[in-house]
Amino acid sequence: MRITNKVMQNNSLTNINKNKVLQDSLTTQLTTGKKINKPSEDPVTAIRALRLRSDVSQVTQFSKKNAPDAKSWLEITESSVKTTISVVKDMIEKCEKGSNDTLTTDDRKIIIDSLKELRDEVYATGNADYAGRFLFTGYRTDTPLTFTENATENYHIWESFKGDDIDKMTYVSTISSATGNELLDITETNYDGGAQMAETDITSNEYFRIRLSYDNLGTASWSSGLNKEDWSGPIRDASGNQIMYDTDTATGAAVDAAYKEIATTTDNKMILLPETGEVLLSKSLYDAIKNGDANITLGYNKNNWKNGDLRPEHYFACQKTDTTKTPAETIKYNQQSEDGDNIFDVFQRGLSDQPIEYQVGFNQNVRVNTVAGEVYIHDVGRDVDEIINLANNLTEVEATRDKLKEMSKDTETYTEAQIKDIKADLDAAEKAVTLMKDQLQKTFSKYITSMQGHLDTINASLTTIGNRSSRLELISNRLEDQTTTFKTLQSENEDADATEVAVQLSSAQVSYQAALMATSDMIKETLLNYL
Repeated sequence: MRITNKVMQNNSLTNINKNKVLQDSLTTQLTTGKKINKPSEDPVTAIRALRLRSDVSQVTQFSKKNAPDAKSWLEITESSVKTTISVVKDMIEKCEKGSNDTLTTDDRKIIIDSLKELRDEVYATGNADYAGRFLFTGYRTDTPLTFTENATENYHIWESFKGDDIDKMTYVSTISSATGNELLDITETNYDGGAQMAETDITSNEYFRIRLSYDNLGTASWSSGLNKEDWSGPIRDASGNQIMYDTDTATGAAVDAAYKEIATTTDNKMILLPETGEVLLSKSLYDAIKNGDANITLGYNKNNWKNGDLRPEHYFACQKTDTTKTPAETIKYNQQSEDGDNIFDVFQRGLSDQPIEYQVGFNQNVRVNTVAGEVYIHDVGRDVDEIINLANNLTEVEATRDKLKEMSKDTETYTEAQIKDIKADLDAAEKAVTLMKDQLQKTFSKYITSMQGHLDTINASLTTIGNRSSRLELISNRLEDQTTTFKTLQSENEDADATEVAVQLSSAQVSYQAALMATSDMIKETLLNYL
């Protein structure tokens, strides 16, 4: 091959340009800190870089956003549950004080007032939210746990019970079965004659009952011609056989007679008391279904709600009907069947499981929510309401007794015969006070045990929340380690070694200068120098 000066010049310029390109590449690496600036420079490194960047992005999302968000949700939930535990403990303490049979009326009033405040605080705590999402309402995070104001909304609710849910209770009647006289109606002018009470008129009646989650159902909910299918599904024994029984409702003055009837009847009978939210059962019906495996499903209507009442859609299979719209609009909640006739077969007591989970790692989810039925149950408020009602009834009877005592001492106003009649009334009042005090004391004692059970349930929920938090903490620590690992791998793959690049750049610059000098000497000579 013939080599000319022109060939030598071209080769020199090409090599000098390659050196300059190398300098440019090294300068770019030094200034950007990256090994490559476009995929074509090193496809293998580029592909690995994309994968590592994706891994770093995902781990960062998990560790810096998802995990902290889940942790905050769990922390607020834990705080709310701890507050609830503290309130329930205070309730138990008040019930222990209330079970003392030496309490005065004023002492009892203080305890009752405290229980009212504690009851309201329990459910108010259940309305806790995180970033505008209510914590205890399952998927309905935009709906509070309770009604936040008095409301008129039409609900039909189904509740399911077992034989173990039936309570044996005592009812103290202060109304004479023979005359219909009411002890509390006695005044300074009608203490004798038609309004007079005898000690035998005051009776204590034992009965069996199922307590619904709501009271004050309203008589409008129970139309004339009421039959079993209107508010009660079939009741079956442990073997699955349907039990036949009669139903009735009692309101107003008929309530007292209902308690007495259910305590004495030998028939299979069930009586609904809309005001108290009780379903009374005769002993024969109770004996037929007392086994814990018995299936009892009751359906009822409620349309008047007070501020603080628990919303039924968070707990039960129910239907809400909006009668302000034409045609009326019905919304179904927690129903697994579209066939309303079969709703009894699909009902679950308590809010159905509605987990809210955060993805906090590769194929790792942590549940953050606790549903209402695990912490805020109706029985807490219903227990307190029942104690309050019994205490108020006792206070009214004590006021009547104290009034009769004063009258029995007033020999100037009343004759000896009249005082005798007053003392007969007083004996009836004393008996009523004795029976009611015993009833209230036993109720306090009973609900100490009941609230201890509620407390155990809530503590179990707190333990579950703590376990989730502990697991989340372990995952967060692992995510931090993964973040460090992936970033190290990313740096090793993408980042240029500044020292090595600087040395290479210096070497390239020296080579470049040497090439320029050599080329300049070489191009001084041409063919003309040899002619």
